[in-house]
Amino acid sequence: MAGVFKAYDVRGIYGQVLNKELGYQVGRAFGAMLGAGKKMVCGRDDRHHSPELQNALIEGLRDAGIDVCQMGLCTTPMNYFACFSDGYDGSVMVTASHNGGEYNGLKFCRKDAVPVGYEDGLDQVEAMIAAGVPEKADRRGSLSEKSYKDGYLAYLLERCHFKSKFRFAVDAGNGMGGYIIQDFLDRSGQRAVPLYWELDFSFPNHPANPLDFSTLETLRQTVRDQGLDFGVAFDGDADRCFFVDDQGEIIPSDILTTLLAVHYLEEKGPTAIVYDVRSSRVVKEEIDKRSGEAVLCRVGHSFMKAMLRRKSGWFGGELAGHFYFREFSYADSAFLTMIMVMNIIDEKGKKLSELVRPFKKYSPSGEINYVTDQADRLIAEASEKFPGGTVCSIDGIRL
Repeated sequence: MAGVFKAYDVRGIYGQVLNKELGYQVGRAFGAMLGAGKKMVCGRDDRHHSPELQNALIEGLRDAGIDVCQMGLCTTPMNYFACFSDGYDGSVMVTASHNGGEYNGLKFCRKDAVPVGYEDGLDQVEAMIAAGVPEKADRRGSLSEKSYKDGYLAYLLERCHFKSKFRFAVDAGNGMGGYIIQDFLDRSGQRAVPLYWELDFSFPNHPANPLDFSTLETLRQTVRDQGLDFGVAFDGDADRCFFVDDQGEIIPSDILTTLLAVHYLEEKGPTAIVYDVRSSRVVKEEIDKRSGEAVLCRVGHSFMKAMLRRKSGWFGGELAGHFYFREFSYADSAFLTMIMVMNIIDEKGKKLSELVRPFKKYSPSGEINYVTDQADRLIAEASEKFPGGTVCSIDGIRL
């Protein structure tokens, strides 16, 4: 089990640190923690070992007395949607997101798609397995099947308020975004230039990780060459996305957070907007201008979702490309983000580059990473060097 239990999920190279035996044990332990008689929904991505891992996990859950609905292929946000829309007590998604095809993983949620991380549940699951898998429940859980693809698409289409016919490109990175993009386009009356929509978790074209800007080069060039309105790239399980404007320029996620925050503040009035500590100061400045509550949060989707829910805010954004919506049970959805951007472009009647230009006031350095075993000392020294400054220690140090 060494190293397979991460901060937000269970993840590792399949056949080495993660296998069907461990999948079964995780199912037994998580089911025991949730409680016999509860209901869960389970979905998966298209990795070649995902069906095996899913089946083992489901067997473990059922032996723990959990009634399981198997939803088959889906994006992670579709799994969230199933969880909160049909009142399940929990959900699990079999995916390793943008990691290479040799990896797999398990993302768990409680009721209302509240994520389960290591600090609030996965640690207990790991401890249960280490101590010996809990006994089987008196009653074995049932198994049913239901697709949520049409329901999720209907939910998304209800939020499409745009009238324009857009010219845009979509890079699915051979991940799960390709599973629903054509259906979405057909039903919304839109067309898009396809980039890597075929499901292939060997990721033959580029890693499905748009946070790595090198993966966006083809998308950028396509937008420029064809004079498109914008481009959007999804990660492997389609919970994250990045945008390219009509000039082929990458829009940093904190700038997109600002655009969406302004939209919600103008539409809903003063509300809490959650953003992560790595974001540009322009986010807070624009929220403050509109009498919103700018809520700084530590990095990580479970922390962001919990903070947004606690504040009952309408929206939150994270530099990694996660965007969170109150109307989506405080969870993230790349497709809902894309729809909101399309709505804004249509409503404002401006190009995307024009809409984000006012927010590009500061020059970002990007991430500059160093490895150290003296983090606490370095943080303290940095704080001491700026005695007159404002120090934020929510997650490391921000000056």
